[in-house]
Amino acid sequence: MNYFRILWICLNMAFAFLLLAPFDIIFSIIFIKKRPWFLAWIWSKWVFFISGINYKIEGREHLKSNEHYVFMSNHTHEVDIGLLFMALKRDLNFIIKKEFKNVPFAGWYANLKGHLFVDRSNPRKAQMTLNDGVERLKKRPRSIIIFPEGTYHKDRKIRKFRPGGAVLALKTGLKIVPIAIHSKADLTGLFVKNTWKNPLNVIIGEPFSVKKLDFDDRYKIADNTRQKVLQLIKS
Repeated sequence: MNYFRILWICLNMAFAFLLLAPFDIIFSIIFIKKRPWFLAWIWSKWVFFISGINYKIEGREHLKSNEHYVFMSNHTHEVDIGLLFMALKRDLNFIIKKEFKNVPFAGWYANLKGHLFVDRSNPRKAQMTLNDGVERLKKRPRSIIIFPEGTYHKDRKIRKFRPGGAVLALKTGLKIVPIAIHSKADLTGLFVKNTWKNPLNVIIGEPFSVKKLDFDDRYKIADNTRQKVLQLIKS
């Protein structure tokens, strides 16, 4: 493992974050109804460039710039969040595990940006968080993204999708967009490797509506979305 390379990447990630975050916070406060996504996009581009991570994006043509969605993606690595900011090019709110809220500055920053913190160990609290998310989306419409597997796994196998994203789509009326992230690159270490020959691929699927379904169908919707993600990977 090249520790100097890791140190270099970490320093640049921190530098880019500390440089851009204050501007993003100011813009978020002033233009709270039109939160900028481009600063997160710039940060992600910088981190990927300095890390030497190559990527490929397909399927943007399926999305309308003036429409909001519930994006549901498989989870492969820590870099997935930055990857999706670059792929989707829009204001996104993520559903994040509650432990992240305690991270100094970054947790506060994520809270300011409207990201939702879910206690995965407590179904009741998790449901309350989703309800809060629904109310936020009604007051200030925007797209939201969730990793229905809950976390990423080194073996790359796609686990069962939890129904949280389906519940958000059912309660808000937003369409669901399946997203597949996959690569033959080494994703087992702290940083991805060999992405010049095997880039990280992001495939955006076609949006689909769940308006004709109800709450009892949430598990079926989650499983259907998982199947769509698997099909995108095979395509």
